[in-house]
Amino acid sequence: MGGSALAGSIASDWLGSRLLVPFEVVRGSNLPGYVNHSTLVIVSSYSGNTEETLLAFVQATRLNARVITITRDGELTELSRNAGIISLQLPDISQPRLAVFAGLKALTCILEDTKLVNGGDLRRELEDTADYLDTQKLRWGTDKQGGNQAKDLASHLHTKPGIIYASPLLKSASYKWKIDINENAKQMAFCDVFSELNHNEMQGWLETNEVEYASIVLCTSFEDSSMQKRIDITAKLLEKYGYEPKAVTASGSNHIQQLLETVLLGDYVSAYLAILNGIDPTPVKLVEQFK
Repeated sequence: MGGSALAGSIASDWLGSRLLVPFEVVRGSNLPGYVNHSTLVIVSSYSGNTEETLLAFVQATRLNARVITITRDGELTELSRNAGIISLQLPDISQPRLAVFAGLKALTCILEDTKLVNGGDLRRELEDTADYLDTQKLRWGTDKQGGNQAKDLASHLHTKPGIIYASPLLKSASYKWKIDINENAKQMAFCDVFSELNHNEMQGWLETNEVEYASIVLCTSFEDSSMQKRIDITAKLLEKYGYEPKAVTASGSNHIQQLLETVLLGDYVSAYLAILNGIDPTPVKLVEQFK
């Protein structure tokens, strides 16, 4: 659930064509009916106390599935220990949404060690990506004044509901942008993916009730001509209805670099947006009250 499920979504975008078995991210307490003794169920909860995740864990063990857990602490750690189940421990970080990269590394190690992914050294790919991100984040830090893309995008989103559209290669990144804006900046945001949005959501721009939205389109440099054409035609058709998106095109040398670069940029954007909104980005009081 929430930030703890993001690693699964990112892994699905990154490794989808390389996975040797079906891979499904479950955001809830009920596992699919196909789960049985031959299914690997990876149960992830940063706090270790998420109700839906704990219920899914119990269900998985009752179905005699192969279970591995990813958590920082909490009841999930205790349940894993009592059941003799392997549990990968995450570092101590203030909020689950900030532990996404650590969760992705843990999940990647599981998928690689269980030989469920075809080709490549996944650990090395992540290490190289980490080195790349170390250089990229210099472009968005507080010391970077002129030409700071993260600050410019935060200003674009300030005081307006955000609409984050993305190509399928960056589907999980668009969702991360949405929840970062929700949780860090305490501001409304929505996301969707090309070309699914061309079959439904784009129609909604005809009646926006004079609400001014701030739209952003996330793309890789690897988009094929048909996808780029859809993105361009969408902008042309919707321009007169207030759709004036800021384009964000990643620049890494491969898919995982561009995917995580886009995710990290969204972290910076939402933090700067929180500053513009005059609020602390860390606490999520309503979420905690609900729990």
